[in-house]
Amino acid sequence: MKRKFVFGVMLLATVLSLLLIPGEAQAASAMVEFTTSTSEVSTGSEFTVVCRVTSSEVFSDVEMKVLYDASIMEFVSGGRKVSGEDGILQITSTENEDEVKKRTYSLRFKALKAGVGAVEMGKRMTVRNLEGDSFSVSANRVTLTVKDPESSEETPDPASVTPAPTGAPSLSTNNKLKSLRFDCLSMTPKFDTNVLEYTVKVDCDTNILYFNYTAAHNKAAVRIKNNEELLLGENDVRIVVTAESGDKRVYKLKVIKESESETRVREQQEKGKSDITFSVYEKEGSIFIQNQYQFQVVDVKDDSILPSGYVKTSVDLEGKSVTAYTMENDLDNNYLLMYLKGTGTEPVLYQYDRMERTVQRYTGTMTQKVNKGGNVAQEKELIPKTGAWLYAALVSMAVIILILLIVILNMVLRRKLGRGKRELDDMDF
Repeated sequence: MKRKFVFGVMLLATVLSLLLIPGEAQAASAMVEFTTSTSEVSTGSEFTVVCRVTSSEVFSDVEMKVLYDASIMEFVSGGRKVSGEDGILQITSTENEDEVKKRTYSLRFKALKAGVGAVEMGKRMTVRNLEGDSFSVSANRVTLTVKDPESSEETPDPASVTPAPTGAPSLSTNNKLKSLRFDCLSMTPKFDTNVLEYTVKVDCDTNILYFNYTAAHNKAAVRIKNNEELLLGENDVRIVVTAESGDKRVYKLKVIKESESETRVREQQEKGKSDITFSVYEKEGSIFIQNQYQFQVVDVKDDSILPSGYVKTSVDLEGKSVTAYTMENDLDNNYLLMYLKGTGTEPVLYQYDRMERTVQRYTGTMTQKVNKGGNVAQEKELIPKTGAWLYAALVSMAVIILILLIVILNMVLRRKLGRGKRELDDMDF
């Protein structure tokens, strides 16, 4: 009987636990559909590609990249929510107060030359509702054929064709790029067909480097290597252009991916905000701390600058090893000292609070707290723990002495009063 009771309790507990486990919510989905009224256009004519975002559930904001072949078509217009050029468009429809199940964007293009080009969605696509919940997104692509009314076949650039021996086919040795553009923060230097090395910077959310190109010869093959699964820091990406003859040309890219803190600080600076939260990032081999102000972390060269009892250590802040100084007998103290250099100033000691993640100017027993909103707090004198105990002891002793004085004084007065009374009783009036 007892065994059955225990088994029943265990079974009930198992059922209740399963009921209490929250099920994983099914993410809402959205569809991006590109459509056009025709699949074939003539050079010089304009055409419209409709981008329609739909979902079975209501949504508010849309952010997406649209890729197109800039060698075949030219972007003309798309409304105030569409911007971009050179093969990459940005659709930004955010901060909407209404929720809908469909949003439509009209993209106007002009056909440049004969060929086949596509319009499709880039990998960076966001659809979300007013609560900030993101939808899973799928998309199609639309392909257009551009024809030259005067010629059924594109004539290659004569300069790109190498004369061939009599009786043998002519094979082009042109392995150059005519244009190259990336979906990135910056690219240096500016693209030049004869420059083979570039530095490209992307934000922390970029995992794939998208690019748009035009080969100098229409039969050259272009292939990109290592542009997926970008890692934090430097990435080695190569673009290999193979001519019709088999000759290869390699464009080397040093792709620098920002950390989350670097991206956050940069975006806040670009928006002109002053309420920058505490961040740590690395730039040109140096560690910087960003609060309202920017500080560079430097090493103390003269140990006499440090208070007595402090030793050098390091602390991990947002994945960065930052030089700091702590009390030798209290390595786990929440307060550390850092030697920081502000913009245009000499380095001085600052106090870092591990708990509040704030930086304070260190002045011995006085601190001047730098708040993230830009207000400077009043200076407050800090009483060390040992001083507080000493102060309390002195106050207690003073109280005890005062009480003793009152008792002694009371005894003396009572004795004098008693003696005076006896003298009065002995007097004969």
